Amino acid sequence: MKVLALVNTDLVSEEDVKMLPDIQIAGSQIKCGIIDVPKPNFNTYKKENEHFVLVKVDAFSCNYRDKAIILKAALKMQGKLNFQAPPFAYFGSDFVGTIVAKGSSVDHLEIGQRVIPNCAYPDAPFPGVAAGVVTNEASKGWLRIHKSKLIGIPDQMDDAIAASFSIGGQTSTSMVRRVNIQEGERVLVLSGRSNTSMFIINNLIHQGIDTTVLTTSDWSNDEAALIYPAKLVKVGRKKQNWESDKELGKFDVVFDPFFDLHLEKAINQLNTRGRYITCGYKNQHPNFFEDIDKDTPNHLKNIMLKVMINNISIIGNCIGTWEDLEAAIENYNPNHFIVPIDGRYSVEEGNQFVTRTYNHRGRLGKAVLLY
Repeated sequence: MKVLALVNTDLVSEEDVKMLPDIQIAGSQIKCGIIDVPKPNFNTYKKENEHFVLVKVDAFSCNYRDKAIILKAALKMQGKLNFQAPPFAYFGSDFVGTIVAKGSSVDHLEIGQRVIPNCAYPDAPFPGVAAGVVTNEASKGWLRIHKSKLIGIPDQMDDAIAASFSIGGQTSTSMVRRVNIQEGERVLVLSGRSNTSMFIINNLIHQGIDTTVLTTSDWSNDEAALIYPAKLVKVGRKKQNWESDKELGKFDVVFDPFFDLHLEKAINQLNTRGRYITCGYKNQHPNFFEDIDKDTPNHLKNIMLKVMINNISIIGNCIGTWEDLEAAIENYNPNHFIVPIDGRYSVEEGNQFVTRTYNHRGRLGKAVLLY
């Protein structure tokens, strides 16, 4: 199977690999190429495979967490101890695949069935099995995975949507559930073009919740129409406070995918007894820090005074439960799902796929690589 990999060119000759044009991430040059990964041996009758399945990846996509994974792997390959790095490294945490073999005690999954990751967290899905993200190596093409870490999907969910669904669907459903929105409350979603925010918006508008979406980017009329009737408000990235925007007003709930960009300003935008919920942060690697980030400081004393005086709740959220993912899949309707696919790429376009994923601020929805 031809797959996309990061290549350690000090250990592998570029003549022996189909190299692709280099990728730039956070000022670093990333070398990638196409390699052939054979189908691994999977003995159905071995005890070690009793609860496992072998999955052939049909398509995958990258989340923001994968950006740091790619960069760390690439920098290790380029460092003084690069001989300690592997010849190839893989990446990707969202995928859709087909089960090609299964162990003797796998009874809820069938050979030929399409599946996506179950990233349930914080509770372990099975004794001895770690909770959380299923893999960081979806690009490898073949994955041996415990049965509890996969869930079947309906036929109407195509491969591109399925390959970018698990983490966004599971996280957004968990976040909306946990803030317990009441009738008549106003909700603000930050970083409106991020994939997590689009999943949250999809959930909110189909529940009829009064939703405002904040963005620092320009949206086309067609893009803005996707999230109607949510209200779209553009603000400047350097703006120290949003309170002066009379168009915004105050909110009962704020959803934020990047707490290190917005926390203080978001807290100032909340009503008494408001809830702020976040699921991630931007600067997950020192190389991701930009000069403009200096314009968005978060002063802990100011934040906590506001939280205390106004009885505000700050909620951290990491992915969600098995039930959250089941609910997200059950609620999926291809006619009403507003999270678009930005682009579909072949393995020969792997460098374009990664570049589009991380180097285009105007992207709306996921870039997906189809095997």
